[in-house]
Amino acid sequence: MSELLEEERLSEHRSLQLQFHQFVAKEIEPYVIDWENNEGISLDIVTRLKEAQYFGLTMPKKLGGLGHDYVTYGMLNEEIGYASVSLSGLLNVHTMVTETILKWGTEEQKNTILIELIKGQKIGALALTEPEAGSDLTMIQTEYINNGDSVILNGHKKWITFGGLADIILVFGKMEGKHVAYLVDKDTPGLTIKPIKGMLGFKASYLAELKFDHCIIPQNNMVGRPGFALSHLAPYALTFGRLSIAFASVGLIKACLSACGKYVTSRKSFNTPLIQHGMISHMITEMGVDLEAARLLALQACQAKDQNKSDVIEQMMIAKYFASRAAVRHASNAVQIMGAQGCNEEYGVARFYRDCKALEIVEGSSQIHEMILGPRFARKGKRL
Repeated sequence: MSELLEEERLSEHRSLQLQFHQFVAKEIEPYVIDWENNEGISLDIVTRLKEAQYFGLTMPKKLGGLGHDYVTYGMLNEEIGYASVSLSGLLNVHTMVTETILKWGTEEQKNTILIELIKGQKIGALALTEPEAGSDLTMIQTEYINNGDSVILNGHKKWITFGGLADIILVFGKMEGKHVAYLVDKDTPGLTIKPIKGMLGFKASYLAELKFDHCIIPQNNMVGRPGFALSHLAPYALTFGRLSIAFASVGLIKACLSACGKYVTSRKSFNTPLIQHGMISHMITEMGVDLEAARLLALQACQAKDQNKSDVIEQMMIAKYFASRAAVRHASNAVQIMGAQGCNEEYGVARFYRDCKALEIVEGSSQIHEMILGPRFARKGKRL
């Protein structure tokens, strides 16, 4: 019986991945260059994602979601990352907010704001990073002042993915010495949103700088409780961000392999197909093997999450670390293989090269991952 159920689940996953692939080919790939040139995705794709119900992919059916597992969420991120890493950032931040509210939000928040986010009626974003607080979140200076039934918010956030498009922003800060997080509406008086242009990668991700000047926020917009924001909410949200980045990285490596595969099998050098040159074959081999390895690590992390395993955070960090670093290596190799075409935006590989570096930085840099994973692996090694 268990084998039959596993085969049914595998068949369902294959069917869903094909659905995602077809969606990307029709609704995303033809428009990516325009999005990059305009430094912003079109609102049309937001509508298409809403119609497909992808904003609530993993959310419970009773709240209007599709109720899929995290393997399915990963596959969607891979397919979107194949075409547009910028757009994958939308699912990333939106999911971090929805999952955090589902886990830590009040019943009122779940029955109002969360349902709007699930249905795609509103877009969510997460505001952690500040000009002086990146990897070290304890340096956050954004402040909430208790004001009875409301709080007064003052502060400055920067590099907020889709901060320029979001309707609801989960903003982290301090109140009376304790870290807190509140849901803030984009139309809140005193909130100024400034687009950030000219990024190396993630050009179409509506990065923004947010300034809060005596913003009045309802007290019941707090998610979780005082003191929980950095110890519980942020790490929980980041697990989904790392999962999204891992699969977006897989998608980017797959895009590199697709572009290079077509190129090296059709082009000749010294009267010999490029793929028959040892150095080219070596790079393509490493690209293909790392694609398989990154995908397996990411799928393993998804399964750990679906099965509520105790090491899920570690598994997601491993997947994000390996996949994002592999994406950097192979985007660089793809440019090298394709030469002048690899340096031209028309062929996509130049975009992969720009986007890949950000994958190593967002949702915890590779160095932060090393600081956390290194000691864990050392302790494991000590027991071997």
